[in-house]
Amino acid sequence: MNDPLKHANRRFPSDAHGRHALASALVSLLAVVGTAQAQGGTDGSGQSGSYVGAFAGPGSLDVRMTDIDGFTGSNGVPGQAFEYDDTGLAAGVVAGRSFRLGSAQLLFEAEGAFSGLSAAPGQLDPAGMDETAAAELHWVGTARIGLRRSLGRVGVFAAGGVSVAGFSNSFTDLDPGPDDRGQLDPDDSFDERSTRVGWVAGVGIETPVAGAWSLRFEGLYNDFGETVHQAENRRDVNAGVCGPAGLPSPCRYGFDQRLALLRLVLVRSLGR
Repeated sequence: MNDPLKHANRRFPSDAHGRHALASALVSLLAVVGTAQAQGGTDGSGQSGSYVGAFAGPGSLDVRMTDIDGFTGSNGVPGQAFEYDDTGLAAGVVAGRSFRLGSAQLLFEAEGAFSGLSAAPGQLDPAGMDETAAAELHWVGTARIGLRRSLGRVGVFAAGGVSVAGFSNSFTDLDPGPDDRGQLDPDDSFDERSTRVGWVAGVGIETPVAGAWSLRFEGLYNDFGETVHQAENRRDVNAGVCGPAGLPSPCRYGFDQRLALLRLVLVRSLGR
């Protein structure tokens, strides 16, 4: 069944600007680490140096949608929350620089990943069967600082920092059409793209495999907090009435989103 909201989808400038800024930052960092190739590499011995890598792995997008005004369903309750999640794959690139810090290494890293991770709770109104919601993660980038400690040929590390991501969030309300089939009510629906800023933390292990190459296994957690979106609700029968309290329009929805990612990273030390 076609999703009528997709036909009304809009591209928001903030999302395009966010992707451009992410790409520019990665290109700049790759240029910086490229100029430092002759300064050594990073391996299980704890040397300082620059490195680049590529990664892929499964991720989980967790969403908590809050109906702030209680518009959803025939018996809407203000503050009612709907939680939904789904899994998928993400892939991207990473670049960084390490520095000796006593018996450990100080790490500076930036990365970018692209993904089609999405999540939807299905019907929000079991009685009316006319309301759905969905969220999708398009891309994510991070800038992190961390510490790495070598244990023989294996290194363990932890890092954290800032995370930026491009999301789509939507709420769809269907009303009976002339032929009694459901059709999109744009006044009570929205489909918005936004760039979100949050935090990221992760831990992992790394081991050399051959020459300047090493493998990482890493887990990351990103939290992007909550943003509020709204349906205009200015026309037709229920205009200006959101839920049992009869609150003025528009109708507001809060989206709290988190991303967990497990990934395998192939790392290449530069200048070796």
